[in-house]
Amino acid sequence: MIYLDNAATTPMSAVAISAMTKVMQETHGNPSSIHGHGRQAGKLLREARQELAQLLRTKPQHIFFTSGGTEGNNTTIIGYCLRHQEQGKH
Repeated sequence: MIYLDNAATTPMSAVAISAMTKVMQETHGNPSSIHGHGRQAGKLLREARQELAQLLRTKPQHIFFTSGGTEGNNTTIIGYCLRHQEQGKH
């Protein structure tokens, strides 16, 4: 079967499931916290941002993680509008 509706229902690869399960079992800190679990989570987040930036050939500070599609879309639209506000309102 060829599955073409991957908007919000893309099956995860076994590699992704394994990595995610390991992180959820071993790293349960808030990456903004200063305690050990938080620092460990923060380190993983920085490493993920760096790796993704390399794959996309951009800078890590250009990578944003959001809570979901709506927040990601809103962040993108607002960023675009702010970047192009000198063109006036359309």
